Amino acid sequence: MTHTHPLSAHSHTDWLTLLDNMATVADEIGLHYFEKAKNMTLSVEDKDNKTPVSEGDLAIEKEIRRILGTDYPGLAVLGEEFGACAEDEEYKLIIDPIDGTSNFIRGIPFYSALLGLEKKGEIVAGVVSCGATRDRWSAARGHGSTHNGRPISVTTVDDISQAQAFHGGLFGNEARGDRERLLNLMSKTKRQRGIGDYLMHTLVASGCGEFAIDFGLAPWDLAPLGIVVEEAGGTVTQVDGSPFSHYNGSILTSNGQFHSEIVAVYRA
Repeated sequence: MTHTHPLSAHSHTDWLTLLDNMATVADEIGLHYFEKAKNMTLSVEDKDNKTPVSEGDLAIEKEIRRILGTDYPGLAVLGEEFGACAEDEEYKLIIDPIDGTSNFIRGIPFYSALLGLEKKGEIVAGVVSCGATRDRWSAARGHGSTHNGRPISVTTVDDISQAQAFHGGLFGNEARGDRERLLNLMSKTKRQRGIGDYLMHTLVASGCGEFAIDFGLAPWDLAPLGIVVEEAGGTVTQVDGSPFSHYNGSILTSNGQFHSEIVAVYRA
C-alpha cells in the first residue's frame, strides 16, 4: 500500500512499525539463504574491500528497496549492497541486510538485519533482528528499547574491574583500532568476550554486559545500535569519547556508570 501522507507526518513509533515490518521481510529471506549456507550451497563473493557478500545479502536489500519504492516512494535508502543516496536527504532508511555475513556464510546463527530511520541526520528508530535465533531489539526515540517486545535496560555495575566487556576481532581483516590499547582495556575487566558485530551492543542494552567497543564501521553497521543502547538507559560515544554519529566509524556503548574511565584507559 502506497503511503500518501507526507513523511513528516510519521511519528517515531510509525517509523519503528515500518522498520519492524521490513525486519520481518529480512528475517524470512535470510532464513531461506541461511539454510543454503548450512548446506554449503550458498553463493558468496568477496567485495573490493575483501569482505564477503552472499546472495542472501543481495536478496534482502533488493526486496526491501522494492517494497519501499512502491509503498514509500519519497523515502531515500542508504544500503550496504546497492549504494548511497544524497547525503542531505531529510528522511533516510539505512540498511545492512546481514550484519555478520562471515557468521552467516559459515552457518553460525549470530547475524542480523540492521535498520535505522534517519530524520534530519538523527536516528529516530532502529531495529536489530536475527531470524535464526528469533531475537529482535527495537527502539524509537523517547519510547525506550525492547527485546522481543519486552522492555530492556542496562546494568548498574559501577566498577570496571567487575565489568563484562565485549570487543571484535583481534587479528585478521576485522581487527581494527589499536590492539595493545584494546588488550590493556580488556585487562582491567572481570570478563571479556570477542563477540563482535551487532550482538555485543545489543547485549549491553539488554543488561548482559557493561560495555562494548568497535572500530572502522560504516553507517549501515551502526545505524540502529546507538538508539537501542541509549533508549535502554546506556551511553554511546565514539571510542575517543566524542559525540556518537553513525557516520563517524567507531562506537563505544556502555551502561554509563564508568564510560569516561573506559575512554581514558583506552586512550592512555
